[in-house]
Amino acid sequence: MADPLAYLPERIFLKPIIMRFLIKSVEGAENLGRDTPYIFASNHNSHFDEFVLMPPIFLSTKRITHFFADRKHWFQGKLYFRLLAWRFKAIPVDRGKGTGDQAILRGVKMLEKGHNVIIYPEGTRGSCFEVGKGRIGVAKMSLLSRTPVVPVGVYGTHLLMPKGDHKPKIKRVVKIKIGEPIHFTDCWGRDPDEEMLRSMTDRIMTEIAKLLGQEYKHCTGGSQSTSP
Repeated sequence: MADPLAYLPERIFLKPIIMRFLIKSVEGAENLGRDTPYIFASNHNSHFDEFVLMPPIFLSTKRITHFFADRKHWFQGKLYFRLLAWRFKAIPVDRGKGTGDQAILRGVKMLEKGHNVIIYPEGTRGSCFEVGKGRIGVAKMSLLSRTPVVPVGVYGTHLLMPKGDHKPKIKRVVKIKIGEPIHFTDCWGRDPDEEMLRSMTDRIMTEIAKLLGQEYKHCTGGSQSTSP
């Protein structure tokens, strides 16, 4: 459920800085309502992505929002990353170990509580010049929770904290585009196979790429046949 008082210290001290000095524009916030939690599926180019996404998402939905985070980096790395992961109750992901189903189930529990979840289907930070191949975890989470997926395109965070750099720069260059929610209602109650999950994922990634003015090059075909 919506919680207007969530993240009060961050909203007082951090939101004005992020919105004024880092985010240049936010488009598509009108696509979001407050009657349901969302899975926000975004491209991923920087550890700064979480913090530029949080303010506009919370302002639009007024819901507590969690993000998926690499356990080694966020929970076992530098102290400030660990503190941030604890504060925002990030969902740990063990990269390279199994399917990640445990993390997906934790995400489903957060959605069932009425919270939003931010997930990066690419699975790792990539290049701002091409959206990488999406993993099917986002589709699994949507089916298990019966929650709509909102594609999000983020540009500019690679200029603030590129991959391999932990010293952020302050530049008002970030552009965020929020797409329309995708409702996979025709898939609810069906036993999902690999083809269905891949089709759903391809559709989500195609929409993310469109928001960035790109073409999704990893589509296996058939993703457009899944109706909203």
